[in-house]
Amino acid sequence: MTGASAGHRRLLEQQEIWRRKPALRAIYESWFDLLLESLSAGARVLEAGAGPGFLAAHARKRRPDLKWVSSDILPVPWNDVAADALRLPLAPASVDAIVGLDFIHHLARPGDFFSEAARVLRRGGSVAVVEPWVTPLSSVVYGLFHEERFERRCSPWRPFGDRAKEAFEGNNALVWALAQRPEEEWHTLGLAAPRVRLLNSFGYLLSMGFSRMSLLPGPALPALQRLDDAARRLSSWTALRAHLVWEVRDALRGPATRVPSPATP
Repeated sequence: MTGASAGHRRLLEQQEIWRRKPALRAIYESWFDLLLESLSAGARVLEAGAGPGFLAAHARKRRPDLKWVSSDILPVPWNDVAADALRLPLAPASVDAIVGLDFIHHLARPGDFFSEAARVLRRGGSVAVVEPWVTPLSSVVYGLFHEERFERRCSPWRPFGDRAKEAFEGNNALVWALAQRPEEEWHTLGLAAPRVRLLNSFGYLLSMGFSRMSLLPGPALPALQRLDDAARRLSSWTALRAHLVWEVRDALRGPATRVPSPATP
């Protein structure tokens, strides 16, 4: 089976699991809403790493005013564009925002993506994502129980070295490592250093993600979501995810500020 067809089949499997796990859908939809809440009316939005198409479907239902274009490196019928996020097929200053979930930690050369993002974004534009994060709890979860690697000491701009990588190969510590880079490096790419909001995800932990198993009874999810909020002060120790936003550098009114370092496991 070719790499493309294997990837297509994996996305179809994720769609099947999505249909069978309503609690998982509810967890992801709360993250989708975070990505949508800052988008202005009528904004032209590029979704990168759209994969199985869940975010696009949610966005078109909740925000029909948005001009949404979903893209992924794998050509599949439910996404709008097959494109490499490192070489976006868009004109300069042609979109208002780039959004995505769980795609940056799969990029072989993240700097190329962010440089491209700065090129295609209009003045005032931003990149907004939800991605895995590093905390003491996530280090245990991702380090011991997740299929993707978890290497905090990776080279953040070339996390997989010079070798070819598989489309689904990732490093769950990559976005955390990128957020620690000095603001000058982000300025060189045309962006401000990221703003970071940590997300406790106790429901996601018990849902077991896109595995076919789950330890999360659906009725328990609202209580766990309330626990997420109640434990916000502990999120530097307990968060599994983070919501990050990078702004186009020339949109800033003053110097960018360094992202505070979270607790180090």
